[in-house]
Amino acid sequence: MTRDLCATARRPLPTNSFVDTLSMADGTALRVARWPATSTRMGTLVLLNGRSEYIEKYFEIVTELQERGFAVATLDWRGQGLSDRPLEDPLLGHVENFATYESDLQIFLDDFVAPHCPRPYRMLAHSMGGNIGLSHLARDSTMFSQAIFSAPMWGIGHRMTIDLLLRTATTMACGLGWGKKALGPASPDHQFKGNRLTHDADRFAAIEEQLKRNPALRLGPPTVGWVNAALHATTALAAPGFAEAIETPILVCTAGADRVVSLAAQNALAQRLPRCEPKRFEGSRHEIMMELDVHRDAFWSAFDAFTSSP
Repeated sequence: MTRDLCATARRPLPTNSFVDTLSMADGTALRVARWPATSTRMGTLVLLNGRSEYIEKYFEIVTELQERGFAVATLDWRGQGLSDRPLEDPLLGHVENFATYESDLQIFLDDFVAPHCPRPYRMLAHSMGGNIGLSHLARDSTMFSQAIFSAPMWGIGHRMTIDLLLRTATTMACGLGWGKKALGPASPDHQFKGNRLTHDADRFAAIEEQLKRNPALRLGPPTVGWVNAALHATTALAAPGFAEAIETPILVCTAGADRVVSLAAQNALAQRLPRCEPKRFEGSRHEIMMELDVHRDAFWSAFDAFTSSP
């Protein structure tokens, strides 16, 4: 299958795009991409996207980062975008352990970012990418000089009791062999009305235009196994001493109207991280970087102030 980047009228290719594939430890092929800066060089921004997302969805953000002087490197996580998908039904998002994502990220950094992208390296991680990214910082404090988290998936749901009930139920279901079954219907966010991601109709339409241009980019519901793995991954982040050991300077951007991930978990971890600057964007839904300009302008103001600090 072709893994070329998909340009649309609303989202043209950023300047000097380069796309490739990397082979993971188990032979899974991941699609990866990078771009050089188009102004004064600030190093490289490593962009880690969320569940169900794909490289093209961030074209607008990539261009804005290039204009700020950053080279950009990113990837499609296994099981989504145009990376290999593990199940017969390609619309089901599945992984059995988030440690697999973490291993993939390390190979991406070692084999794609380090040989080709200029230092210093900063991380920009959204939602699920924020879970994987924080786990990486706990293991390796040497690569990234700073990290920015957008609505990170440090907890699922709005109440801790939901996490506990889900973890119990999905663990039992996986034990019964149901780990590769869909959990819930297809995402309700394919319709703008009532979506949980953004208030911006034009940016929502730009995403749908990409998915219509290349339907292979679309991902449906997670499996029982994915949800179980995600719940165990968020539990690991909350373990005593985990956050306290991370010395990387961090900006945490919380979407005040988020109905996808746990705000309480973000707040709790932000208080424990030694070098953390929390910012709350009132009224923003989950995807702050793809929201109305009033929210995006506030995000970029916080981003610029943070990345320009020593």
